[in-house]
Amino acid sequence: MRLFTLFGLLFNTIFFILLAGIIAGFALNWITPLMIFNTVTQIHQDPNSRLILGLISALIILISISFAQSVLGKMQREKNIAFQTPSGQVSIALSAVEDLIRRLALQVPEVKSFRPDVVVNKKGIIVNLRIDLRTETSITELTERLQELIKNKIQALLRGIDEPISVRIHVAKIITHEEKERAKQKTEPETKEPPIPFYGYGR
Repeated sequence: MRLFTLFGLLFNTIFFILLAGIIAGFALNWITPLMIFNTVTQIHQDPNSRLILGLISALIILISISFAQSVLGKMQREKNIAFQTPSGQVSIALSAVEDLIRRLALQVPEVKSFRPDVVVNKKGIIVNLRIDLRTETSITELTERLQELIKNKIQALLRGIDEPISVRIHVAKIITHEEKERAKQKTEPETKEPPIPFYGYGR
């Protein structure tokens, strides 16, 4: 399948390079309308040329469709984690794993927001996390604890799969105490003292 994908990619690349060369030649007047007319006329008058041209066009269509199916199938496989059991094949959507990781964020009170992205490739299962922290804390200890929590949970979920799991964390923002106070002041309504009745009137 990999060889067929490389062949399809090479074929499409050569085809579009030739097509671009013809268009460029026409734009630069290297290829004139008369040359195109004479070539089309010769092909149309020769039955063998028409047959060869029809076979080439059918081959281009078949290779393009097969290549598109191969690429789409590969993209679909990359969205799932598949493994084999004695009863058959089982696949787990990466979105389900991402939802599981989001629920794990509730167990870490220091994390304010949590955006996971799970990728499967030749290196194994890679979890990319983008987090915002709600408090100033030891980033080394927190990220290490978070990495172990996520890795152990995925290993327990995918028990029997030998794929290596890598958890990468990117801390995008740390909310300081001053920012918390400012946010709190913005959310709290301003309390005004009630006016004193008849205040300011003299006797």
